[in-house]
Amino acid sequence: MKRSGEEGAVLLMVLVALALLAALAGLVVRVSESDLAGLAAERAAFRRDDLMQSALATLGARLPAEDLPQDGTPFSLPLSGGSVSLRIYAAQGLINPNFTRPPVVSAALAALGATPEQAERLALALVAPREAADKMAFRSSAQMAALFQRDGDLWAKIAPYITLLGRAATIDPVQAPLMLRSIVAPQSAAEVNFSATGQAGSVGFYEIWLHVDDPVMDQADPAGRLWTHVSALAGRDHRLHIVWMDWPAARKEEG
Repeated sequence: MKRSGEEGAVLLMVLVALALLAALAGLVVRVSESDLAGLAAERAAFRRDDLMQSALATLGARLPAEDLPQDGTPFSLPLSGGSVSLRIYAAQGLINPNFTRPPVVSAALAALGATPEQAERLALALVAPREAADKMAFRSSAQMAALFQRDGDLWAKIAPYITLLGRAATIDPVQAPLMLRSIVAPQSAAEVNFSATGQAGSVGFYEIWLHVDDPVMDQADPAGRLWTHVSALAGRDHRLHIVWMDWPAARKEEG
């Protein structure tokens, strides 16, 4: 009986050891899968950054260029290793809330889908901070976004048409995107003044939206596509001088 009990204890220990080995093997498999998934995501992120920097370098060498749309029309830029979707806006055709006249701001908001009530309320909210500001009321798009908390869907439509570059009192209807061209008379283009902000050797001011075409990254973005917003000056040295770059944000593509 004693020997039988010892054999049972040994068998129990063997079973326990096998169970522990199986649990450890399962843990190793799960950790390995997690490591592989993390490595794939890291590689995708590096690839995305490389392609985005390549796109910006390519734009710097080409802008200003008549063959590239500069009114927000989407196009794809093929590069070594992939492609990048782009929307380029010439800044002189956009709304600068620090300087644009209130009637132009209100008309632009209405053109971009604001109701009459929203256009009046938001135009006032955008213009009012100028009185208290010593130079610029807004220094980042995040400051403006805070005014649209009640109108989040509207901000997503308006954000691409905002610029903080230049000191324009109105917009240049020649450079403006189609949705904004009808809100100002052509002769007012003379009031568009970028000389006060321009640095020596600048040949253009641009708001650029980029999306790296990557199915792996897009799977995590079912509501829209992850776009990175860049404000930049194109220089005579054939480089883009970045003023600021926002973190990638989901933004549904326009029609």
